[in-house]
Amino acid sequence: MQTLIAFIRVFREYITVTVLAGLSIVLIANSDSVPVQVLRSYSLFTLASLQSSSNWVATLFSSNQDAETLRDVNVSLMEEVMQLRRLRQENMELRRKIGFRDRSNWPLVPSEIVGKNLALGQNMITLDVGEDDSVAINMPVINEEGLVGKIIATSGSFSIAMLALHRDFRATAKIKRSRIDGIIAWREGENLVLQNVWKTADVIPGDTVVTSEYSNIFPPEIMIGIIRTIGPGQGGLFSRIDVEPRVNFASLERVFVVRYHREPVRAELEQRAYGTSEDAP
Repeated sequence: MQTLIAFIRVFREYITVTVLAGLSIVLIANSDSVPVQVLRSYSLFTLASLQSSSNWVATLFSSNQDAETLRDVNVSLMEEVMQLRRLRQENMELRRKIGFRDRSNWPLVPSEIVGKNLALGQNMITLDVGEDDSVAINMPVINEEGLVGKIIATSGSFSIAMLALHRDFRATAKIKRSRIDGIIAWREGENLVLQNVWKTADVIPGDTVVTSEYSNIFPPEIMIGIIRTIGPGQGGLFSRIDVEPRVNFASLERVFVVRYHREPVRAELEQRAYGTSEDAP
């Protein structure tokens, strides 16, 4: 009891203010006088304004968090869309390649490109197939667009192909429309040249160039490219014929190796008689 009295004595001012404030609030709440009603309305308006401000601040922070969440979701959805587009493109490409393999008259070995050497004039690719897959040197390499190159080296599980854009690449070819023969080779840039064609030959821009039946390495009628320009060649007897390859070498990812075996007796005979072949520049 003495402790309670001592507590009241020490805090009597605070207790008195609290009691009086409580009585004032009760009187104001129960009073119907005009000044009290004005004071009450002003107090309610002030409290409502403070509450509205606090709600706006909370909403602002909430909106910022929602916007950040939406950005994260948007980035995730964009990544998924890009992934789906890539998978769709790969699916379409695989369908084209499967259809091409089914239509082909030659036995094909599908392969992935696992390495590239795209130095100027030294264009070569490494494939994930080799001797274990019955791949041998000088076998043609193609895709659904046309001629890619030929195999120049093999191991058990891998092989290296020389692209048609290699400076040492040669293939006997012909113009499909007029059946004019020539030699396809690379000289510079991204185009090929059709060599050994007389300037009086029946050749026009837009003609299609394919492999020739006289080739000892490549099967006949493989698409090579389209003639774009015709001009005077060296010596004045032959034309300079630029051929745009049908194959897009910059985007090569998958190719086929053709199990097309050359005739060694014929190749040896032609090498002795002609002195040149598709094996050498």
